[in-house]
Amino acid sequence: MTLTAPHRELPGPPNRRGPANVIVVLLDSLNRHMLGSYGGREFETPHLDRFAASAMRFERHFVGSLPCMPARHDILVGAQDFLWRPWGSIELWEEPITQPLREQGVTTMLVTDHPHLFETGGENYHTEFRGWEYLRGHESDPWKTRPDPSWIGSPALPASAGHGAAYNTSRTWFRTELDFPGPRTMQTASQWLRENAGAHERFLLFIDEFDPHEPFDTPAPWADRYDPDWTGDRIIWPPYSVDTVASGTLTAREAQHIRANYGAKLSMIDHWFGRLLDTVDALGLRENTAIIVCTDHGHYLGERDIFGKPGVPLYEPLGHTPLLVYLPGAEAGTCNALTTNVDINATLYDLFGIEPRIRTHGRSLLPLLRGESRSIRDWALAGVYGRWVHVIDGERKYARAPVDASNLPLAMWS
Repeated sequence: MTLTAPHRELPGPPNRRGPANVIVVLLDSLNRHMLGSYGGREFETPHLDRFAASAMRFERHFVGSLPCMPARHDILVGAQDFLWRPWGSIELWEEPITQPLREQGVTTMLVTDHPHLFETGGENYHTEFRGWEYLRGHESDPWKTRPDPSWIGSPALPASAGHGAAYNTSRTWFRTELDFPGPRTMQTASQWLRENAGAHERFLLFIDEFDPHEPFDTPAPWADRYDPDWTGDRIIWPPYSVDTVASGTLTAREAQHIRANYGAKLSMIDHWFGRLLDTVDALGLRENTAIIVCTDHGHYLGERDIFGKPGVPLYEPLGHTPLLVYLPGAEAGTCNALTTNVDINATLYDLFGIEPRIRTHGRSLLPLLRGESRSIRDWALAGVYGRWVHVIDGERKYARAPVDASNLPLAMWS
């Protein structure tokens, strides 16, 4: 039996509704409730807040497929996959938006430090970009085979080893703040804009920045910013656990310290996001470039005594996420419409004036951004393959999950 997806030839030329260019900044594990623009006061995010003041701030944006690579599948392919398969690569019958964009002459560039894009299960998300640059050394990236023998551990500060053997080696090669993957990625993206923005008629710059995902490792002065009294080795690897303090997995003081280290990384990447914004403004790109700031999911940091992303229902810190969109000519403000990550994919298609050739699940945000509509969907799905499935209407979540072994084995289509 042969299964085929609905397929249409691309129209040509494209019917352009939007600006010439789009910049997408995906910040991994970005907690909505910790951003100043969403009412957070615990940590400083002045540059994300500056951007939010010029953008549409979506108040009821929720995740779809979880975690990291399934969320990118939502955004780049536009089809939720968590109901039928686990974390995985783009299937042979699917098409990332980068492919039709290339065919229509849009220059597509990926700048990233995200290691899962170059591992089994994520290995073909980058291949249809016209160009891509991978900044090495984050989390599980097997970048170096031995520590730097000449400059051990500077400016990286003493930290507990945790589970990241590759990172424990990589961090010994970081000599300045700009050697850390997040700052390097943002600087590289800024450099690409300076060298290329004027050379292409249309472009999509996709910045897949893994910060503020763990390890929550930063150099001075960021490292002491929110926990200056800590004297031991820094705990940069959070547990993935429930009843974390109650069960003794962490002490209350350790939990506070890990949360502060997340905040330090959040503020550091906010600083470098500000440098990117400065480049955009210096080049005058706001006139013809839409900018989308999004995330794949949040990260529990002690809320309900949960840390990480364990198998629990989709509470607000993990599932209710920020979305900020700047569209030239559109008014800044807030939007209360229900939206989810596949809608970012539909918006990219709409901005570049082309139609998807495969079945997708998203709804374009442009009617909301332009004040043409107050709603684009009544409900959204969210979840993790083999775990909880949620139906969300923006006010409530209905959740179902496997409760015993009678629900096994799981079926997978891939």
